[in-house]
Amino acid sequence: CLSPQAVCCGDGQHCCPQGTTCDLIHSTCTSLGGSAPLAALPKAQEVKCDEETSCPDGNTCCRLSSGAWGCCPLEQAVCCPDHVHCCPQGYTCDPEGGSCLQGGGARRPWVRKTPALPRGGQVTSGSVKCDEETSCPDGSTCCRLSLGTWGCCP
Repeated sequence: CLSPQAVCCGDGQHCCPQGTTCDLIHSTCTSLGGSAPLAALPKAQEVKCDEETSCPDGNTCCRLSSGAWGCCPLEQAVCCPDHVHCCPQGYTCDPEGGSCLQGGGARRPWVRKTPALPRGGQVTSGSVKCDEETSCPDGSTCCRLSLGTWGCCP
């Protein structure tokens, strides 16, 4: 919920600012001073790789060496030709240096990809469950992003 110290409503889908109460019947947040509309909680999104697989929101789909889809935990990432690593947008993969290289000579460590997940939130063995609808690849950790949605830390 975007409000600090918010009140979570009993339906698990809405929230209200601190000092108010959820009125699910009237879809409002009520206080002594009046009422305001309920705020809907943001949903975890998926990045669709193909009809069967997806990556968590904020990731980029990249092929693994097996040919299967993998997830790079960066938005609009550059997929490296080794099929194992990726770099942030605006960088190129430097296989000799094992890093990401920017035009001006700046370097940063490259990022390792993780396997993509089955679409539709089906949790399979070998994935870490964040909640009932969201999971991360095996070997990663579920972490809350600034908007309250789930992200995956490899």
